[in-house]
Amino acid sequence: MNKTISCSFWSACIGLILFPIGCTKPVETESVSSPTPTSELPKVATVKPKKMSLTQKTEQPAKIEAFAMTRIHAKVNGFIDQILVDIGDCVTGPKKDEQGNVVEPGQLLAVLVAPELTDELGQKEAMISQAEADIDQSKAAIEVAEALAQSADANVAETIAGQRKVEAEYQRWKSEADRINVLASTRTVTAKLAEETTQQMKSADAAREELVARIQSAKAKQNEANVAISKAKADLRSIEAKRKIAQAEYQRIKSLCEYMQIRAPYSGTISVRNFDPGSLMQVSQANNENPLFTIVQTDKVRVTLNVPETDAVLVKKEGKAAIKVPALNHRIFEGKVARTSWVLSTSTRTLECEIEVENGEELLRPGMYANVELIIAQKSDVLSLPRTAIVQQDGKPTSLIVNADGTIARRALQTGIVTVTDIEVVSGLDGSEDVISANANAFKDGQKVALIAK
Repeated sequence: MNKTISCSFWSACIGLILFPIGCTKPVETESVSSPTPTSELPKVATVKPKKMSLTQKTEQPAKIEAFAMTRIHAKVNGFIDQILVDIGDCVTGPKKDEQGNVVEPGQLLAVLVAPELTDELGQKEAMISQAEADIDQSKAAIEVAEALAQSADANVAETIAGQRKVEAEYQRWKSEADRINVLASTRTVTAKLAEETTQQMKSADAAREELVARIQSAKAKQNEANVAISKAKADLRSIEAKRKIAQAEYQRIKSLCEYMQIRAPYSGTISVRNFDPGSLMQVSQANNENPLFTIVQTDKVRVTLNVPETDAVLVKKEGKAAIKVPALNHRIFEGKVARTSWVLSTSTRTLECEIEVENGEELLRPGMYANVELIIAQKSDVLSLPRTAIVQQDGKPTSLIVNADGTIARRALQTGIVTVTDIEVVSGLDGSEDVISANANAFKDGQKVALIAK
């Protein structure tokens, strides 16, 4: 045993002596990893962006409504005398000329009776006749006043003409009196003759003053006659105004009597009838009260749908639409967007759209259910990718590109039109890239992959 221990001790000493000599220049060993074989890399399917025509559509449930629906109420109080139509009857509306004037009234639907209204119409007609008689009387009064005025004018002219004669007579006697007074002062003629001449002059002067008074009286009568003419004409205008009032009242009552004949406002179908002959109809205070009839327009219908917010901004007027009606074996009707609410509903965040569809065959009926496929955008020759090749990162569209060395790079995109299978790429790609086309979320930026042979 001592021999064995001794040998071990010397072996250890020799090792301590030799170790520094062997480690003066230690050898560094590198951990060199060998390249991963291509067969061990994840394999990915890729696709290149390509140019194509894209059409973005949205399909939404819709309902078919009447293009126009009118509740017909009575305008006047009365009893129903006749009901001439029933539900399901087609009726015709008024016919108009090129200027829009009604040349033929709409079809008669019902007739009311109101005796008190008919009596009032007769009363207003009598008031018109009375006013017209008063007008004739006023015109005659004007003629009388004008005749009196002419007589007064003639009297004034005659009196003025007599004034010239009396004035001449006065001047003659005044001149004679002056001459006789001169002769009387020289006792050539007697004083009595001079006195008589003076009296003649005074008489002529009195006649002159009397004539002036007569002229004033004649002019007063002339003015009175003119005032009578003015009054008669004013009376005529007043009576003519009363006649207009009577005519307006007559026309008002006549219009109310015409409302007793209830006619179709337009061509359509009677969908509701609520009353029978003999019923008392009273003027409705609200449109939601039971109407006598409800009429719907049938030659054209409205198809209404609500488009979600994501597609709402793309909806344009005149946009093409295909209306599929399940009740008609999914028959498709063509139409265009006629109008939109423009404002989105705050409760549903949807845009209300209306499509007008011609209904000449009257196959579409209000209340039917439909599906509408609405074309909201179209572009041709645009760069696109399959929808599976675009993924979202932080709410933004991206794609994973496989570089020439097999590494993955994430590329941010700006997208446009979205179809069922493809998405328009507005920017971010030029068409030469290899884009991972499936299961892109399973890979990350910088990862090395191998392409699946095509």
